[in-house]
Amino acid sequence: MDLDRFRDRVGDWISVQRASLPKHQLRFASMVQSEGGGGAVVDPSKGGQVYGVLFEITQAQIEAMDREEFDPTRDVETTGKRVQMSVETDAGPLTAQLYTVDDDGGFLAPSESYLRHILRGLTAAGYRETAHSAVRAAAEEAARNSV
Repeated sequence: MDLDRFRDRVGDWISVQRASLPKHQLRFASMVQSEGGGGAVVDPSKGGQVYGVLFEITQAQIEAMDREEFDPTRDVETTGKRVQMSVETDAGPLTAQLYTVDDDGGFLAPSESYLRHILRGLTAAGYRETAHSAVRAAAEEAARNSV
């Protein structure tokens, strides 16, 4: 969600806006190693909500993101996938592409730098304490349950 990090990966976007994923919760997964810690994934959860950022990008940029997310040279399992999901925006519901994994449900605390990327992205999108608290709570849960 960090705007600078996203720009470094695929360039400038067409548009960007806040979006949330209802009926899901954030988890930092052991199967998705990111910067020396767990990576962000979303799991179905009846009462949950995951706050995020929706980037409108070109097909070429989607292909660049696929290469980044599915890079076989990184220390990750081959469980990653891109799925379509309905997200809520200030303008109403939209269909979006989301990177996630099918994994063992394990936990691994995120690295401090990875956590900062997420929080910086939330701040840039205009989110405040509720969203930040949800991310910190997920990181704390991962730290308690890391294997």
